[in-house]
Amino acid sequence: MMQGDSLGYYEVLEVQPEAGAETIKQQYHLLAKRWHPDHNTDETAAERFQKISVAYNILKDEKSRLKYDILSYAYDKAHFPDMNNLKIYTSNAGNEEIDLRHLKLEKITGKLITHTEKTITEICNYQEAKRLALKTSVHNWVCGWWSLGGILATLKAIKQNYKKALSDYAGNFTLLAHNMLAYGQVERYDEAHACGRLALRYAVPQAKHLVEQYMATLPYQRDYIYRPWNNFGLKSVQLLIPLCALIILLVMSSSRVMTTAEFNRLWKSDNSINYFQEVRFNGGGQTVDDLVVSKVVSIPTDTEDLSKLYHLTTETKVMYGPDEGFDVLKMLPAQTTIRLTGYTPDEKWARIMIDNGEMGFVKYNAIKQGIGKEIPEDSKIYTGIRP
Repeated sequence: MMQGDSLGYYEVLEVQPEAGAETIKQQYHLLAKRWHPDHNTDETAAERFQKISVAYNILKDEKSRLKYDILSYAYDKAHFPDMNNLKIYTSNAGNEEIDLRHLKLEKITGKLITHTEKTITEICNYQEAKRLALKTSVHNWVCGWWSLGGILATLKAIKQNYKKALSDYAGNFTLLAHNMLAYGQVERYDEAHACGRLALRYAVPQAKHLVEQYMATLPYQRDYIYRPWNNFGLKSVQLLIPLCALIILLVMSSSRVMTTAEFNRLWKSDNSINYFQEVRFNGGGQTVDDLVVSKVVSIPTDTEDLSKLYHLTTETKVMYGPDEGFDVLKMLPAQTTIRLTGYTPDEKWARIMIDNGEMGFVKYNAIKQGIGKEIPEDSKIYTGIRP
C-alpha cells in the first residue's frame, strides 16, 4: 500500500496520489472497459470492476479526493473513518473545544515478581492533561518500584513522560486534521480553520500542503485566539512527588529548626531593587543621578511560564523608567502580549518585557493577565513548546 492511500483507491486505479484529474479519468475508463463483467469472464471481474468504480467515485470529485488524501495521512486502513459522517472529537468531559491535544503517557505497576506496562492515550484539554499527568506520575512514583524489572521500567517511564508527553505528533495530527474536516462538514468554518492551523504544526511535509489546500477553501470569518499549551506546567506537576520527598529529607536532616522570627525575616526580605533616574546628554552620553525614583520588585523571568503573560488593554507608551518623566522606549498597540517582570511597591507601574527582549515600564492599570494577540514565533517573551 502506497503512502497517502490508506484504502488503496489510487492503487486500484493504478495511478500515483500525485496524478492529475485527467489522468485518473483516462485510467478509470481504461480499467472499467477491461474489467467490466460483460466483457471479462474472469471470476474476479465483477469484484474488480466494483472496486474501480468506488475508487473513481471518490477521486473524481476534487473535494472528496482532498478529504480522502488528508485522512489517508491521519489513519491507516484498519481505523479509517466514514468520510461522510465524521464525528467531532471532544475532551474527556465531552466538550467540543478547539485546543485539544493527544496526550500519551506510560504507566507502570510493580507486582513483586513482575510488573505491567500500560500506554495511556487521551484526547483532553490542558487542565485535563495536567490532572492526568499528575495522576500518572503519582502512580508511577508510588506503585512502579515493586519488582526488579519494574524499577528500570519506572525510571524509563518517568523520563519519557517528563520529556515527551506532548511529542505524539502523529496522534495530534490525526486529532486536529480529523476535527478540521468534521467541523467543515457541518459548516462550522471558523472552528475548521482554527483546527487546520494547529494541525499544520504536526503535519509531515507531504500532508502539510493538503491541509493548506483545504483551509484555502474555507469561507471563515475570524481567527480563533487560543493559548499555547504550557509544557512547563505539564512537566512541573510530574515533579510534585520527588519535590515533596526532597523537602521531607531536608527537614529530617536539618540540624536545627528555623524559628518563627527567622522565618518571618526570610519571608519579608527585600527582593526589590533601587531604580535611579537616568540622565541622557545631547552628545550621546548618559549617567544616573543620586535620586532614587522608585523601587522595583523583581519577578523571576521564566519564558516557559504562561502565568506571567499579560496584554495591553489600550495603545500604550512603554517608558524607560517608572515615571512619566522618562523617555518613551516604544509605542505598542492594544492587545499586544507582554511578559510581566516586576512592579513598583505602590503597583502604579509594571516592568514588562516585549517581543525583542527589551524591558520597559507601563502603567499597571494598562495591563491585563492573559494572552492578547498571538505571540510571534521569534518572540523572546515565550520560548516554551507551541502546541
